[in-house]
Amino acid sequence: MKKLISILLISSFLISSTEFYQILKVPFLLEHFKEHKSLNEGTTFWSFLSMHYSNNDIKYADYDKDMRLPFKSSEGSLHLLSISFIHYSSTTKLHKPFAKTLKTYKVFNDHKFQSTYLSNIWQPPKSC
Repeated sequence: MKKLISILLISSFLISSTEFYQILKVPFLLEHFKEHKSLNEGTTFWSFLSMHYSNNDIKYADYDKDMRLPFKSSEGSLHLLSISFIHYSSTTKLHKPFAKTLKTYKVFNDHKFQSTYLSNIWQPPKSC
């Protein structure tokens, strides 16, 4: 039961948020191929795919059917939604300009620091 639920959840995620939903259009691809095959007996599946998916953007009489083929057009099923909420309290005054003062800090470069720990780093391990 868990396996079935997992498969259903993963499938629904893939179909709703990726281009995986195009796989659902494969039966229409086969039906459209049969139409072309009935019109011309010499049509192979490879010639059908090259006619519809090559970079030749020729608009045939069945252009509307061609655009319903899988991976032919992107219908934009992937929507990114970003919502941000900004909380303004009643004491916030929006009409005053915001000015930030910069603080300066002193940096001390003391090169006299020597660590005896670091000088012993390349020594072989000692037993306890």
